[in-house]
Amino acid sequence: MKRLAVALGMVALFVATHAVARSFTLAQAVDFALTHNSMARLAKARGATARAELRLARDQGLPEVGVSYGYLFSNNPLEALSAELERRQVSAAAFTPNTLNQPGITKLGTTTLSLSWPLYTGGAIHEALRAGRYGRKAAQGAARRIRQTIMAQVIQAYEGVLVARAALTVAHKAVMAARRHARTARYLYARGRIVRSDALSADVNLGANEGMLAEARGNVRIAMDNLATAMGAPAGLAITVPHVPLPVVPIPHHDLATFDRQALTDRPDIKSLRAEIAAMRARAQAARDRSSFQVRLTAQSQWFSEIPNLRHNAWTVGAVISKSLYDGHRNRDRADVLEQQVAELEARLAGLRARIRNHVARAFDNMRTAMTQYRIANANVVRARQAVAVTQVRYGEGRTILLSLLNAEHGLVQAREARLTALYALAANRAALAAACGSLSRRTLASLGIAS
Repeated sequence: MKRLAVALGMVALFVATHAVARSFTLAQAVDFALTHNSMARLAKARGATARAELRLARDQGLPEVGVSYGYLFSNNPLEALSAELERRQVSAAAFTPNTLNQPGITKLGTTTLSLSWPLYTGGAIHEALRAGRYGRKAAQGAARRIRQTIMAQVIQAYEGVLVARAALTVAHKAVMAARRHARTARYLYARGRIVRSDALSADVNLGANEGMLAEARGNVRIAMDNLATAMGAPAGLAITVPHVPLPVVPIPHHDLATFDRQALTDRPDIKSLRAEIAAMRARAQAARDRSSFQVRLTAQSQWFSEIPNLRHNAWTVGAVISKSLYDGHRNRDRADVLEQQVAELEARLAGLRARIRNHVARAFDNMRTAMTQYRIANANVVRARQAVAVTQVRYGEGRTILLSLLNAEHGLVQAREARLTALYALAANRAALAAACGSLSRRTLASLGIAS
């Protein structure tokens, strides 16, 4: 038994330390996040709540049907006479003074089937239905906005993984080159062909590049953790990303005013807030309508007997017209409260429009800046490669020192890292602009130029 327990413990430890790995393309990562991210679950719950509220509003206009059964013991003369009438068993003997005064104990069971149906409520039910429909529309808009936010986070995290891995490749190549130079420097120093400072400079350069490599590996782990968090991946699932080339994100050929108009028209959160305002106005009107005339249809069918059965039936059908003359101003005050909430929502809408304009302008400027930085960085990489090639030739001819070659190669590494940084900023800000404009969707992934 002790060996079995040890074996089971080792298996459990192995399973705990070797998580299941699964590879995700960008589209798969987005689909996974839209299902597992906590914000997506929140959006789904809000949508279910809105649908339930709409069903509740519809139910207010439906008839109410109920059934009940009651049993009566009484020696009250009125109850005794009423029971005889309800059972259709009244005779002349029931009206004698002795029978009326001393009826004995009456036993009566009553089965009642009742119906109540609001025919007219002054528009309260209609307004409640409008409020429910607008509430559902508001929840749908909020859910779409949450999905866009999740998609933008996943896109940025996914691109961050690709860039971090590319930076790791750059750092690894830099370390390999630095090791070659360090070996060469030690070889030349041992034979007296270079001074000791050159050999030390090569070792320092190797150490600096090894530090950059360690940092690059850490950045890859951080990027993978960020992607797993954005996707809502469970703790036991290890995320991997296939090796795909880094794309250059296409830049849309529109001016800022076009993006601004698109955002103020298409943003789901603006549509959601407008629907929420309409729903609140409908609720306020429904509160006022409750003080209007109300018309209700009522009907009931009853069966009377000493034992439960469906004998001796009597039915009643009628209509009730009512109007509240005074309710302590409850309906009026409730409507006033809702109107104040409408004013608050309208103020929120104005603030949201201003924030959206700011988001769009910032994302647009950041995207254009990132594109400029990418072009500059790309040109610098070309120039840095040429500088390295020229310096290598000069160093091989003995016309320059090792430190110049190390500086040239360090400049190339920096240029490559700057290009990767600009490339990530370009992709991230392109996704941010699409999200700010409200145009980001599952179908627009390909237009972002990121491998899906």
